[in-house]
Amino acid sequence: MGTPFARFLVRRTGIGVGQLLVLAVLVFVLSLLLPGDAADVQNNDVLGADQRAAARHLIGLDVAPTQRFLAWLGHAVTGDFGVSYASGERVGGLIAGPFLTTGLMAVLALALLLPTAVTAGFAAGLRPGSVRDRVITSVSIGFDSIPDFVLAVLLVTYVALEMNLLPATFLGTEPDTVLSRPEYLVLPLIVMVARVAAPLVRLVRAGVVDVMAQPYIAQARRLGVRRRSLLARHVAPNALGPALQELGRTGDGLLSGVLIVEAVFVMPGIASELIGAIGNRDDPVILAIVAITGVLAIAINLVIDLVGQRMVPWSAAGLPR
Repeated sequence: MGTPFARFLVRRTGIGVGQLLVLAVLVFVLSLLLPGDAADVQNNDVLGADQRAAARHLIGLDVAPTQRFLAWLGHAVTGDFGVSYASGERVGGLIAGPFLTTGLMAVLALALLLPTAVTAGFAAGLRPGSVRDRVITSVSIGFDSIPDFVLAVLLVTYVALEMNLLPATFLGTEPDTVLSRPEYLVLPLIVMVARVAAPLVRLVRAGVVDVMAQPYIAQARRLGVRRRSLLARHVAPNALGPALQELGRTGDGLLSGVLIVEAVFVMPGIASELIGAIGNRDDPVILAIVAITGVLAIAINLVIDLVGQRMVPWSAAGLPR
């Protein structure tokens, strides 16, 4: 059966595939419950009954739903997500640009999230009860209690509109101009990072406080281990374990935060594409976005769990006695 690590990897991969299949079926069933279909929604004031029937036949909506889903699934596993009902374009090419914009925002947010959470958590945890600790903890609790969309609206209202410091919206900005206009990224990144970093900061702080109280840390100090080495080799691996597990769940929050931010700031990302696809009853686009997003979420959680599995034996090694 292989090593325990290999068995864990195979089991988690199988669970992930099952979750993805259930997600796709659920989304497809929910899309069927929406009133009307693509032929009804598009040009419904122009087309007559016979023309709608012809349009429904042209895009394949006269086929049984189960058969349509199985056909889509068979092509999707090969990377072919079909053709958009609304535009007639290949779905892969249609969603590539929006996914790049959303992916860029997620990568930038993650690049800011990790150092922010670790630095703030260590700063608070190394001086528990201090003014610094109380300020950092209070700020993190405050951000954690504010919903993403509320924080976004507040920033738009006061920072963008009243103070006129930063743009309030991405309206009119194409995906390929996002990096050339970094001022458009500031408010969305603040919203994404502030809410997601808050629980991580408190977990890192709690881990640091707990590890610093352990006897082996006191022994390491008595043995003359340098502070930088002590923090890097012994405190960090043990203190970051719980936060690393939380990072998997935070990935889901970060993904939902991206969608909310895109909707509030009118960003040309995948959320805008998904909202438009739902309005057009464009099932191939909806399913493709959900499938790709699901694969990313499952992969992120799997990587976090694998790192956590490897981290436990590594962090326990080489500790002073």
